[in-house]
Amino acid sequence: MMDNKKKLKWYDNGNTIINLIIAVILIIIICSQSFAVGQTLSLQLFGSIINHNSIYILVLVYFVFLKTSFGKKYFNYLNVVLVFIYFISAFTSLLTVVQSFSLDAALDFMVSFVLLVYMTHTLFRDTLVWKELKIDKSPFNELTNDWLFYAVVLMSTSTLIINLISTVALSGVLISFLDCVFAILLGRYIYLYRDYLDTKKIDIKNDGNFDNIKKTIKDAVNDTADKVQKAIDDAKLDEKFNEVKDTVIDVANDIKDETVKIIKDNEIDKLADSAMDDIEKTAKDIDKKLDEKVEQIKKKTNKDKKGDNK
Repeated sequence: MMDNKKKLKWYDNGNTIINLIIAVILIIIICSQSFAVGQTLSLQLFGSIINHNSIYILVLVYFVFLKTSFGKKYFNYLNVVLVFIYFISAFTSLLTVVQSFSLDAALDFMVSFVLLVYMTHTLFRDTLVWKELKIDKSPFNELTNDWLFYAVVLMSTSTLIINLISTVALSGVLISFLDCVFAILLGRYIYLYRDYLDTKKIDIKNDGNFDNIKKTIKDAVNDTADKVQKAIDDAKLDEKFNEVKDTVIDVANDIKDETVKIIKDNEIDKLADSAMDDIEKTAKDIDKKLDEKVEQIKKKTNKDKKGDNK
């Protein structure tokens, strides 16, 4: 029977990974405290140690609980707490990047962010949170288990290399190495649990994909480009309108100047006098013609009367 069973390698054994994580966290906390004792303990150093170790202490409590019946019974609730812890970690890492940007700070944030995404899309499966938050429609579900795990390994290793280059003290080198090992082990723990969910076919039907996001981004970019082009066209139209308006104003000013000039030269008065003379002359001609016509009619009338008397 034993020959038929597949012997798990240490990195595929969940219990072994949990034990290693607990051991690494304890070493990190002990080393941090011992290095702090050997240095002049300033307020800034003390705060740095507390911030560094607080996450590890909370994660340590999580994994210790998993070794008990209480932790196995309330496993999903503990997962919510772990995700919240890494949400705070990712948020503080982001603030660090914003306040003082550096390559190692950016990589620390990327590690925390990937782990947060990895946890959210793994530890929340088969829970009410998965359904309530509709995580099944998240495009990150498209990322495979292998892809996410190797992303954690790659970024953790890159962070370690950067820290080794910039760190001079042996204590800093050791802590950076242990941080890297912890991140990889934590990623492996999530990997094994996700593999278990996939094997059991638990919440494997997910609708989210990056194509929708790409389409949304593309539509947004096209819409923005159209608006920019319209703004440019409107600006050109405004320029043309302003040119026409300036031309009309120039013509109006020329007309006004010419009118003023005519008035000053009394040309309007001359034109008015000339027009009146023409009107008076025409009226006299009309009166004269009317008188002539009346005389003709009178003569004709008198001639007709004389003919009738005869």
